Amino acid sequence: MNGQFAEDTDLQAKSATGRKRARKSDAVYQDLKRKILTGEFNSESPITEQSLAQDYNCSQGTVREALMLLQEFGLVVRRGYQGTFVTDPSIVEAMLMLKLRIDIEATGVTEAAQNITSRQLEELKDLDRQFEECRLRRDVFGCAELDRNLHLKLFKIAQMPTLEPVLIRTTMVLQRVMLPTPRSEAAWQRRNVTPHQAILEALEKGKVQDAKDAVKAHILSSAVVLAPHFYGKDLEQLQKNYEKEPAQIVALAGL
Repeated sequence: MNGQFAEDTDLQAKSATGRKRARKSDAVYQDLKRKILTGEFNSESPITEQSLAQDYNCSQGTVREALMLLQEFGLVVRRGYQGTFVTDPSIVEAMLMLKLRIDIEATGVTEAAQNITSRQLEELKDLDRQFEECRLRRDVFGCAELDRNLHLKLFKIAQMPTLEPVLIRTTMVLQRVMLPTPRSEAAWQRRNVTPHQAILEALEKGKVQDAKDAVKAHILSSAVVLAPHFYGKDLEQLQKNYEKEPAQIVALAGL
């Protein structure tokens, strides 16, 4: 996809294995990621390095690099001699991941509002335009890639690099939850989803609280539309639920 930001590219693998090998493992990784996020591969799908190497006409080492990156981002789990399995997040995990993403991004957009430049804002708007073009084409994977890259680019502006890997993994796992569900025409039209545009307009006007509220609304409304089997269909109730601290956190704090 032209103009797309590859925020989750494995730079360490490129420097360690050489450019030709890295390009091949990146291509395998990207295709496997597409199959996992769109539900073509699931937790019942057998994944072996040998069979994938045959499918992609490459070495098992190249496949292994791709699988290790998928594991880093929470899409597969490697269980020694048992093989590699696509992750299957539980409802509890999905709920906590959503809470984590909201907390990270709400804080991030608050920090980004202090640093963002007009050029960066235009780059974000361009990503949103590409996202909308993908949506009109009903391109599930393309929308997922552009949505994640837009949010990661916005978070980079916040200058909190320690949390970037956490946000990547969190977003990937949530996409694993949301994308495989068959999408109705109403879901594609996204009438009830707060768009990226609301976030960007608030940032452009310097309205920090509005940008923070728009980020939360965007994440929660997307969850209700794309994964009602996990998050329910009542956006107002979901918002109320996420205004509360998880019981586990209170317990750990000794309160």
